[in-house]
Amino acid sequence: MKRAVNLRLEESIILTLNQLANELNTTKTEVIEKALKLFSKTKQKEQNSLLQYAGILKNNETNNLLDVIKNNKNNKKQYIFKNNKL
Repeated sequence: MKRAVNLRLEESIILTLNQLANELNTTKTEVIEKALKLFSKTKQKEQNSLLQYAGILKNNETNNLLDVIKNNKNNKKQYIFKNNKL
């Protein structure tokens, strides 16, 4: 059984949602449900890609890899903020 949910969206997202529902001849609910399922599936694939290395790396290698990822993420945030890419 479906439940009613209230949420706030940017005007541009609402327009896109309406356009997709019209083009696909479906409801906005179905567009949102399919989008969320696709997003979830994509995130799961990303996680599965990382998990394939579980048990392969030694503890110190894992820590080093995580440090590299964190540094790259921080550097990217700094670059975006510095260059007003938000």
